[in-house]
Amino acid sequence: MSIYSISAPKYQTLSVGQPADLGLLLAGCIRRRREDLGLSIERAAQLTGIEPTQWLALEAGWVPNLESRLLEAIAGTLEASFPDVLFIADVSSAFQPLPV
Repeated sequence: MSIYSISAPKYQTLSVGQPADLGLLLAGCIRRRREDLGLSIERAAQLTGIEPTQWLALEAGWVPNLESRLLEAIAGTLEASFPDVLFIADVSSAFQPLPV
């Protein structure tokens, strides 16, 4: 199994005043990599060991706890570098909207 980097789409620009975009960075990277691999949401969830609804939440912007093993499982499913996934998750979590 080869390990690939997970990265932001080329068309995505990061600019001051758009923190919500950074909050969804992980979601976009996960969706794009899953699609690149030709995985359905159901198959990606199964390989990761989570429910399809949890995978849908990932692609909608949910960022798992950075200390959980879930990010490692996601990296494995996506054949991606774990440090890259962790970094992108860290950036995304820093820009998540605060709960009301």
